[in-house]
Amino acid sequence: MSKFSIDAVLSCPTLPSLPAVAAKLIELTGDPDVQISEIAKTVQQDQALAGKVLKTVNSSYYGLSNRCGSIDRAMGYLGLNTVKSLVLGFSLVETTKNIDEGGFDMVAHWRRTLMGATASRILAQQFRLSDKDEVFSAALFQDMGMLAIFTCLKDQYIEVIQGINHTDVQNAETEAFGFHHAEVGAQLAQKWKLPSEIIDAIRFHHTPESATTGDIEMIRAVALGTQVAEALSVENPAASMQKIEQEIQNWFPGQKFDIQTLFESVNEAAKELSTLFDTEIGDLKDVQQLMSAAQERGLEHQISMQRQTEDLEKQAFTDGLTSVPNRKEFDKILASAFDDFTQNGKDFAVLFLDADKFKSVNDTHGHAVGDAVLIELAKRTTDVVADNGTVCRYGGEEFAIILPGSNVLQAAMLGERVRAEIANEAFDIRALDEGPDELPISVSVGVSAVDAGSADRLSKAEQIVVEADSGVYAAKAAGRNNVQVWSEKSNESLPATKPSTPSTVPEGDGTIRKLVLVEDDALAATLVLTLFNRKMNIEIQWIKDGSEACEYFKECSEKSERPCDLVICDLKLPGCSGFEVYEKFQSYGLANSIGFVVLTSDECDETTQQSSSLGISNCISKSDFSKNIGHWIGVLSGGPSGSAAA
Repeated sequence: MSKFSIDAVLSCPTLPSLPAVAAKLIELTGDPDVQISEIAKTVQQDQALAGKVLKTVNSSYYGLSNRCGSIDRAMGYLGLNTVKSLVLGFSLVETTKNIDEGGFDMVAHWRRTLMGATASRILAQQFRLSDKDEVFSAALFQDMGMLAIFTCLKDQYIEVIQGINHTDVQNAETEAFGFHHAEVGAQLAQKWKLPSEIIDAIRFHHTPESATTGDIEMIRAVALGTQVAEALSVENPAASMQKIEQEIQNWFPGQKFDIQTLFESVNEAAKELSTLFDTEIGDLKDVQQLMSAAQERGLEHQISMQRQTEDLEKQAFTDGLTSVPNRKEFDKILASAFDDFTQNGKDFAVLFLDADKFKSVNDTHGHAVGDAVLIELAKRTTDVVADNGTVCRYGGEEFAIILPGSNVLQAAMLGERVRAEIANEAFDIRALDEGPDELPISVSVGVSAVDAGSADRLSKAEQIVVEADSGVYAAKAAGRNNVQVWSEKSNESLPATKPSTPSTVPEGDGTIRKLVLVEDDALAATLVLTLFNRKMNIEIQWIKDGSEACEYFKECSEKSERPCDLVICDLKLPGCSGFEVYEKFQSYGLANSIGFVVLTSDECDETTQQSSSLGISNCISKSDFSKNIGHWIGVLSGGPSGSAAA
């Protein structure tokens, strides 16, 4: 904690003082019976100051239709508070000109001050607050406490605030000195006899939620201006923009505004004021680039949030050790398969497998080895089952597999492949410090299916699980490391026949193995590619030019090669449009078996109708695609020509 105090700062002999004209003006405006002419006379005593005020009043910043030639007329046109705010603003600039900067970034200070003041005034005007010029004055003075502390503490203060975002400066000051610039500024304003509303706005410009009395709307407008200035000073304003929008909705409900328009207006006004105030504020950031950076961060955040949601959903139904679905998910999938069987007559089968003599693995080598065995067992089983079903950890060393669409013979053959994959090669556990390098593992497998007996034997889903489990007991009794199939007539096992190599899935069967994305916007393409890769294990070819896409499809057609299973194409492309790409695609005879989807920023009915008339599978607006990403990924992954067109 520093030995300095607020009193020490306020009594510092080098502290700037308010010019006499400004002090007199504050005194006069505090008198309700004062004459306008007396105020005008006071301002005009300082010809240089009066000239600056008139120059500013006649600038485009105020936009007067008739030129104003005197201070009293300026007050008549724009009001007393407008002239007062300018006098105070010019006076504040004047008081700081003699400050020895000595490491203090005065350019950044005035850039932030002028942007904050103009933003506060714009918002106050838009929200129809009592006096936008009083808000402007308060915002101009909000950070003068920083100048006061610097004047007193010099290098010690620079060391505390250097490299810190302005939003965090107050906390850093409090931690280092026990006080902060907002309180110093408020007490200095009180010493200068500024209006109480301005004093409150200075005191609470970083903590408006702490203000319980006074002009709360002014305090909030000044705080918002501070946040706008901060947003216009950082590389990526996404978080600041979100906070500004949320606080406007909370503090000024029902108010509508466009944040990009606000930023652009603030930039322009700050540039003009810096010239009028003869104050250097440096280069301002390009608003369009800031908005693009914010949108990019928004997309990244959207992907991150979707990933977090997916991870949370996955944790609810995934076994933490083996990463396969857990018992809860098994029960859910089983119930669905049983409903499909009872309502639609669709076959399904269940495999149960249990690691042989697993207790001895834990007892002999330790639980770390046991866990490694379970992880590898789940991996090998999942690799064999692949898309034919779902492998779940049922409990302990037991795994259950649900095979939709499989009959008892197919299930038995798959069970044999699983058994062989596990038994034929010892488990490599060299990565562990304990246990042997390799460990032979085998499993006993039980099988049951809806066609393993009369269909009417199954009144509930759990029965087929009991049947498969009994097959495991039979396999154990038969010497382990074998497959046993439950049968209504007997518990005899089917021969451990080696299945033939599965035939390849015919082209155009509805499964998406390869996607062609035609999109020239790198950001949009990245979003689509990321989401599809997270949802599906498919090959994706990204083409950025419409003409190149046409050439690619032509080459595939000439070679009688299937180019892909689904095309997603932007409507507006370099080279040629998405509609032209589709016409070529169709002319090569590819449209009959391969889905073609158009993404468009144009949501008018004419675009949709044209897409439909051409025979395009689906026309999706980019905004709808972004808002309903999960839905559209699901629709498009359902099949190139069927579900995609739904």
